[in-house]
Amino acid sequence: MAEKDSEGDAPDSSRRLHVTVLLVASRRALDMALNELGFLEDDDRVIEHDGRLAFLTCTHEADCDDLFALISELSARGESWELQSRIDTEGGRVIYQSLARHRPVEAIDAPLEEEAEPETSEAAAHNVETNEGVAALKRVLRRIEPADAFATIRPDRDGKATARILRRGSRRLLAAATASDEATLRGVIREILPNVMLDVAMKPPG
Repeated sequence: MAEKDSEGDAPDSSRRLHVTVLLVASRRALDMALNELGFLEDDDRVIEHDGRLAFLTCTHEADCDDLFALISELSARGESWELQSRIDTEGGRVIYQSLARHRPVEAIDAPLEEEAEPETSEAAAHNVETNEGVAALKRVLRRIEPADAFATIRPDRDGKATARILRRGSRRLLAAATASDEATLRGVIREILPNVMLDVAMKPPG
């Protein structure tokens, strides 16, 4: 009896993990599906990914209804599509998963690829959940053309999210921003740089 009691009193060691999912398709196919379903032209969940377009959802989104609607529309049109997932685990490791029609489901457990921190005050990360942070980011980006830049967004080990806005071609760091979740970062960046393309880290290093 004592043994059963001790088992019942054992703390629950499970914890929720952060998950990012991309629905990836050709630019033409996803554009047509988005238009047919009435998505806004500047929906910040639509990002550029490996030369294709992708629709992003993650743990911070309210639900996956829009993702499934797009899958249904693409399937009804006979289009090819792929689901890519990134699961951030403990100990600086990430599980990358890929599911596509004409190849087996695949999962890779890999170390998190660290990015160098900004070295200059101009590129210091701005907290966009404060008025001061948003204003500072606007000052840095207001002279940038959206077509000349792109933003990478990834979750951090502390549960927050970081965005880095880079110059196309040279990949020079223009600005960095932080928030409690990716959706907030996407909304703020797209407000300052309408139609700027976003990307997320969804593949293991190398």
